[in-house]
Amino acid sequence: MSKRDLPLERIYSNAFKERGRDDVVKIDLFPVSDGELLTLTFESTDSPWRQGAWLKTDMGLIINEQECPSAVLWQDNAPKEVLIECRTKNGCMHVYNMWDRGLGPSSLAWSSGMLVEDLPNGRRYRCNDIGFETNFSKLVFRIERGSSAT
Repeated sequence: MSKRDLPLERIYSNAFKERGRDDVVKIDLFPVSDGELLTLTFESTDSPWRQGAWLKTDMGLIINEQECPSAVLWQDNAPKEVLIECRTKNGCMHVYNMWDRGLGPSSLAWSSGMLVEDLPNGRRYRCNDIGFETNFSKLVFRIERGSSAT
């Protein structure tokens, strides 16, 4: 599957499923409406590597007054809270975690994934980059509806 050929449903990790965990998400679909404002908030990291979140809608995003087809927000150089305006016809924003260990951005590795927690106004993502011995704390971020996190 390429980034141009994104799924229309949540994708779970086969690698973790083989190890008895069926709750690890590779690619999430966050439901959105056209013009909706979301706030991504970085909560914590626990990794020596750079950590980030990848986002995409079918019609693009507006972040910091810049229109883009997709975005990678890195925890180390983005504001703690990032306002995102969604443009969409199909009503979903794709989300997955990224990291960089000094060799360039990486994502969607065999043992990467996220635990997704529903919140009253959105979702919290607890991410793993590489390895099966994990507590999913490499990057923790949340996406919430509205113009500012509460």
